[in-house]
Amino acid sequence: MTNKELISKTFAFEKIDRIPFAVLNGQMWICAKNHLTVAEFLDLPDTGAQLLADTYQEMGSSIMTAGCAAAWPMITAMGGTIDMNTIAAEIITRPLKEISDIEKYNAKEIIAAMREDHYYQRTLVQTKNLRRIVGDTCFIGGGFFGPFTIAAQLLGVDDFMVALFEDEEGYVNQVLDFANEICIAYAEDLIENGLDLVTIPEPVASGDLISPDMFDEYVLPIDLKMIERLKDKCDNILVHICGKTDHLVKVLAAAPVTVFSVDSIDMVQAQKDADGKMALFGNLNPANILAAKSAEEVYAYSKGLCEKMKPYGGFILAPGCDLAPNIPLENLQAMAKAAQES
Repeated sequence: MTNKELISKTFAFEKIDRIPFAVLNGQMWICAKNHLTVAEFLDLPDTGAQLLADTYQEMGSSIMTAGCAAAWPMITAMGGTIDMNTIAAEIITRPLKEISDIEKYNAKEIIAAMREDHYYQRTLVQTKNLRRIVGDTCFIGGGFFGPFTIAAQLLGVDDFMVALFEDEEGYVNQVLDFANEICIAYAEDLIENGLDLVTIPEPVASGDLISPDMFDEYVLPIDLKMIERLKDKCDNILVHICGKTDHLVKVLAAAPVTVFSVDSIDMVQAQKDADGKMALFGNLNPANILAAKSAEEVYAYSKGLCEKMKPYGGFILAPGCDLAPNIPLENLQAMAKAAQES
């Protein structure tokens, strides 16, 4: 059974011979491990595709990820600035000073400019190269952040949180619609180059930042718009939200979401709440477990979680979020070993 067949059967709650292990992204971790900046990584002769394939195989991940290092191309297209000389591209200046500034920008024009960006094009080539390397044996996941998180980053998270409470002119929804067009265009380009699992990380939608009512008002509608536009192009959608998300499982299970990547959550109860409609992906804590414990301890945590989840199906063992640079490879391999033996 190939990794792709294993994941496909897991998504469908079908019988499998082992529980799969995968990571959500890991490209920052890969850059750190190989002493590369984002710019250096994407400017490797093959755009880093072989390094990705080799590293995910070394980890034991059943899903590989490409196209996640586009380095905020919409930011530069809108006049902001990015530092590419780090392991994770950092926003230096943001294009929106006030939320009303969104009226200065046309989404189609920004998308056209974004598609001319050097590093944006390198991520598309990276996806195509990775697909050539792995063929049809493995899912290639990827994407950028979801529209709610993109919208927050255009202005700055703190100022965007204030705008959620104070906006009386409808600018929040304008920014969300703008960000959604960016996300859709990027996902469509990645799909054309070999992507077959769209990932929609929404860290700014964490329950630690917004209330359930705000999630229902702002996040869910715009993410569903994105998914609706993409569903005819890609069958598989992964949504990731950090923090306590127990209350969102039933909501997302009722939506066309294939798999929910989770962090601080009761996994068994979540799988009961998902009721066979949505797979779960998680949830070992990257800081408190994966970076802090020994490989033997990580194996024990992983094995225990796999045994708890095995009766329900639809489960992929994974870190609860992206990989911190200080996580030892041996700890990821311990997770893969525990999954393989479950």
